[in-house]
Amino acid sequence: MNIIFARHGNTFSAGAKAIWIGGRTDPPLVLEGERQARRLGTALRRARRIPSAAFCSPLQRTSAYAEIALAASGAKRPPVPDWRLGEIDYGDWEGLSNIEVVRRFGARVFFDWYRRSIWPISNWKTDQNVYVAAIDSFLLDLRRCCGPTETILLVTAHGPLKCIGRRLMGKFGDFPVAQLARVDTGNICELEMGDDFLRPVTWNERPGVLLPPVWPK
Repeated sequence: MNIIFARHGNTFSAGAKAIWIGGRTDPPLVLEGERQARRLGTALRRARRIPSAAFCSPLQRTSAYAEIALAASGAKRPPVPDWRLGEIDYGDWEGLSNIEVVRRFGARVFFDWYRRSIWPISNWKTDQNVYVAAIDSFLLDLRRCCGPTETILLVTAHGPLKCIGRRLMGKFGDFPVAQLARVDTGNICELEMGDDFLRPVTWNERPGVLLPPVWPK
């Protein structure tokens, strides 16, 4: 099957201070974030990639993004929230800017996460093993319930995407570590998933890169 992961759109207006927002904080999408969702839906429709199912985290910024995108695509089914797609609780990083995180906790721990998705050993509230196991559980359920030619849309915050990108690092030469370590707001990652494989097709690209399916409809 094909999975289209989408990171939700902007929650900060242009010029506003960008801070770390985790799973315990849930600001709404700003106008640009809503526009990003409509652009995703338009790209899905133009590429004839209407999802057969869509999932999101329980956060309003992901559910609203998914709802807007699906409406723009012409899909009929609403997104299904699933806690296993939730965002990390960034603990003491919450509410800080990148510069403030570096000053308080050091450049090494910050850039290990920012550039290589290496989980810090302290200062976050979410347990890494529990969090990654939840993502694995969700993907396993997808394998069991969805067919090989289906397209599934998953709208999440950054945490799940970082963890999946970390797993893919070093396995696909076309996707360097720096690329797999980040997904910008409003961007997508397309992956192919089978019984024993998960491989990237695109990573951290704008939705306009989506192409029509290769299998007959």
